[in-house]
Amino acid sequence: MKYILGLGALLLMLNSNVQAQKTAQATAVKLANKYGVKKFKNVNNLAYTFNVQRDTTTTSRSWNWDVKRNIITMTTPKEKVTYQRDTITTKEMKAVDARFINDQYWLLYPFHVVWDAGTTLTLKEDTLSPIGKQKTMMLTVQYNKVGGYTPGDAYDLFIDKNYRLLEWVFRSGGAVKPSLMTTWESTIKAKGLTIATNHVNETGKFRIFFTGVTVD
Repeated sequence: MKYILGLGALLLMLNSNVQAQKTAQATAVKLANKYGVKKFKNVNNLAYTFNVQRDTTTTSRSWNWDVKRNIITMTTPKEKVTYQRDTITTKEMKAVDARFINDQYWLLYPFHVVWDAGTTLTLKEDTLSPIGKQKTMMLTVQYNKVGGYTPGDAYDLFIDKNYRLLEWVFRSGGAVKPSLMTTWESTIKAKGLTIATNHVNETGKFRIFFTGVTVD
């Protein structure tokens, strides 16, 4: 009898876990759709400048992404590099590509919640966002420990009832303590995509922002 009761409790727990995963996945899809992920198939070219401001110092690098052919061009004050993402062979190109992935994640992360394989999604309702203290739901995206440039990373996304991403927390390697938290604001619309162009941390002294965003 105890065995039967124990098995029943286990099945209830498994069913609860499955339902929780489905709810988290559905939230991820609604978030991606809110930002126009279905329209991305129509994008031929995406260009933008990624800017990092620390106090009064700003550094920048510009990207042109030929989406259909997956050809990337990075332009900085010191260099200009063009490469095909499918044929990266050198350490130098991998280093450039790591920068491309980083900057593109900041630009398009709401799409990556459905694009990226090898993740575990969990959802927590009624959570206060860390910076604005707004009532949100928190969608956590945990990456596997293998693959990619930074395996094991985790992101906590703070989403309002309209599935707008208000803030996020990056946790390097899946650590409990946040590595960085910023707002997700100043959205623009282009070719059906909604893109947040400004991300400010809790102190206001660090900011990542985008300029020159064009979508063709």
